[in-house]
Amino acid sequence: MDGVMEVIYGATAVWEQAVWGLTWYHGVITVAYLGVAWLCLLNAHVARAEREPHVAWRLVALSLGLLAINTMLHADVFVTHALRALAKIEGWYGVRRPLQYAAEVAAALFLLLLVPRLRRELTSSGVRAESVAFGMILLLMLLAVRTVSAHGTDAIINLHFAGVSVGRWFELAGLALICQGALSCLRRR
Repeated sequence: MDGVMEVIYGATAVWEQAVWGLTWYHGVITVAYLGVAWLCLLNAHVARAEREPHVAWRLVALSLGLLAINTMLHADVFVTHALRALAKIEGWYGVRRPLQYAAEVAAALFLLLLVPRLRRELTSSGVRAESVAFGMILLLMLLAVRTVSAHGTDAIINLHFAGVSVGRWFELAGLALICQGALSCLRRR
């Protein structure tokens, strides 16, 4: 029990710093997530009214809403540091790197295998939404990479170009793909 409390206490201390470090940019990203989620909900509503499959659109909207909440609350930071503290307490902190990379590869493979299914679920009456599926998978892969927090991938996603980190560029690209796909589907319905 003491180990669990130590893990929670250590992760909470780092998580508090992350929450206090929020900037206006985090607010903008949160609003972008919520705006794109709203577009997906509109697609779900139209698809339902036309008696077409709409559950996938709702799941994408829900996922985007959860990612918006994560942007403001930094739940991934808490999980990352809780896992680090657990690895230290359990004595396998020194061998965590191969496990982190294996977890990233497993998450990537799982999400890549999910792409065809998501594409199929989002497509109805000839209205195709590949960019929504690819954007959602990109955002979920980025979340997995951030949460697993392997040294090499952290170094890459924290590089800055034009004042914005590579991770944020990927995040913006994922949101843009979903937004473009959702708007395109609304226009074609």
